[in-house]
Amino acid sequence: MIPLSILLETNHIVEFFGRFHPLVVHLPIGILLLAFLFEWLSRKPQYAFLQEATELAFFWGMITSIVSCIAGYMLSLSGGYDETTLWQHKWLGIGVAVIAGLLWLFKKFSLPAIFQQVTTGLGAIMLAVTGHLGGSLTHGDDYLTQPLAAAFGGEAASSKFERKPIANVEEALVYQDVVQPILAEKCYQCHNNKKQKGDLRLDSPEAVQKGGENGAIITAGNAEKSKLYEYLTLPEGNDNHMPPKGKPQPTENDIALIEWWIQQGAPFDKKVAALQKTDKIKPILASLSSVGAGENSIPSMPDVPADNVAAAEPAAMEALRKLNVLVMPVSTGSNYLMANLVNQPTFNDQQVGALAPLANQLVWLRLGSTQLTDAGLKEIGKLQNLTRLSLEHTAVSDAGLEHLKGLKNLQYLNLFDTKVSDKGMQALTGLKNLHTVYVYQTQVTAQGVMALQKSLPQAQIDTGGYQKQLLAIADTIKVPVVEKKTEEKKKKGK
Repeated sequence: MIPLSILLETNHIVEFFGRFHPLVVHLPIGILLLAFLFEWLSRKPQYAFLQEATELAFFWGMITSIVSCIAGYMLSLSGGYDETTLWQHKWLGIGVAVIAGLLWLFKKFSLPAIFQQVTTGLGAIMLAVTGHLGGSLTHGDDYLTQPLAAAFGGEAASSKFERKPIANVEEALVYQDVVQPILAEKCYQCHNNKKQKGDLRLDSPEAVQKGGENGAIITAGNAEKSKLYEYLTLPEGNDNHMPPKGKPQPTENDIALIEWWIQQGAPFDKKVAALQKTDKIKPILASLSSVGAGENSIPSMPDVPADNVAAAEPAAMEALRKLNVLVMPVSTGSNYLMANLVNQPTFNDQQVGALAPLANQLVWLRLGSTQLTDAGLKEIGKLQNLTRLSLEHTAVSDAGLEHLKGLKNLQYLNLFDTKVSDKGMQALTGLKNLHTVYVYQTQVTAQGVMALQKSLPQAQIDTGGYQKQLLAIADTIKVPVVEKKTEEKKKKGK
């Protein structure tokens, strides 16, 4: 038989038992709250019979508090918590166990009621404060105030790095504007100034460079050897996978951006324009912008209608979530929704109909890398309020674009790596609000771009290269067009 001392010296065993703390801690909370209620009621003659139940409740409140304290201490040894808050939580928790024991003794030996009343009041206050500090350790010190701040129009601390469209990606700071918002959304909950799992903070450039208990997490220039990238790409069931299973996961584009940033040397002060961009990363960077790339970017129209709509039916939302569709409001207080199906390889035309009940609420829809075909676009064409539609890496073709003619509010359309051609561009000519179209790696030619540009002079049409020319067309009207660089042109440029 293994001695207890050896088991306690084994970090994994200690951490295993420590992880029961969140489960066990609810027992003393519930039991003691019931005991405090019984104590208050038992002062009334009609509830005097609760005296014995109160004594029993304080006894088990003491026992479960002690067990919770032991499990909490074991959990604290794993590190990653704000030391001041942890110290307060630990000693107040011990104090609650002591108070519960005293109240049991007072009841058992029938001490004067004044002792019981004062101690009961003190115990209730300590229990509330201890619970609040425990919540702060787990969820952050603003976990109570954050929703209140949002409700009264304030700005919650966690929204400091809220992801927003980038007007000019080339001029954006690659860490501050591209990488940091990903870390803030997916990683800050466990790696901030109040909570540092694995002794790791990710809420500042200095913290990212420092790393955690296992050393540096960034190997500049080599993503494969960087722990940050490794943890993000591990199977979700792996203990080292970040974020943990059950937490919101980064998208494939998020991971690709972090990989690209590390491969480029993980700079903290450079702009996107200063870094080399692969064919893979160009459209991902472009998707971060609400307007097209290029030096003459056109200001974006508001891509959320000014007038609100009724809230979506909960049953419709739940049906989409069962299909692993991420559905969320486009902004706080709005009933307009965004739906993200990027990299849901099982999502197909038969499932598109699940979007129909949200036809009034859906304004942003991402369907990249799904099994969507032209048949599915027939249903998409019924979502009249869509302003942004991403169809990259799908099998849609010219026939499918015919179904989009009725989307008069559409402003952004991503057709990267699809089967569309010049004929498909003709279907878009009536979408007068369309200001951004991505046709990189499609069959669209310079002539098709020029024809669409003539119908939609305000639109930025991105073909993946950024060599602009002024092409003279009918009546000497000059229209800017983005023309794709050919290999021959590249060679001549050398």
